[in-house]
Amino acid sequence: MKKLTRKDFLKTCVLAVVSVFHLPARLRGKEATPAAGGRGVQTTAPEQEKMIAICGLGCSECPAFIATQKNDDKMREETAKKWSEMFHQDIKPGDINCDGCVSQSSRLFNYCAICEIRKCGKEKNVKNCAYCDEYPCEKLSVFLKNVPEAKATLDAIRGLIHRR
Repeated sequence: MKKLTRKDFLKTCVLAVVSVFHLPARLRGKEATPAAGGRGVQTTAPEQEKMIAICGLGCSECPAFIATQKNDDKMREETAKKWSEMFHQDIKPGDINCDGCVSQSSRLFNYCAICEIRKCGKEKNVKNCAYCDEYPCEKLSVFLKNVPEAKATLDAIRGLIHRR
């Protein structure tokens, strides 16, 4: 399998997070309820806190993370097939194993294991970039230009931190 480029990884992350909202609620393992104003679906999982990656992406919303946590081989196969087609990569179901960027596990999706933002956050021992004194650094700013949802998440966390 060829190595993912940063650009391909960003596409993977964004599309992975977006694609999870197209999964039926039963596959996400969450109860579906009408969202405020009747738009979309709001999911709740009281037993599982949302896992935020160091960069601000939602690990717990990623199909690779969900398939791993549920040990769901069918979902791994479906995700590998979908991502292989989307990213013109040869992704095998065995590649769809990830415990999330902030976990201590060695099970990470391809690029997460070599991600420079993740590496930096681990070295600085921060939960995510919102907790870093240098937020937002240049490296993160480049990433966040392509993923405004991650920026919104980190900004919200940073706002909560500074209210304390």
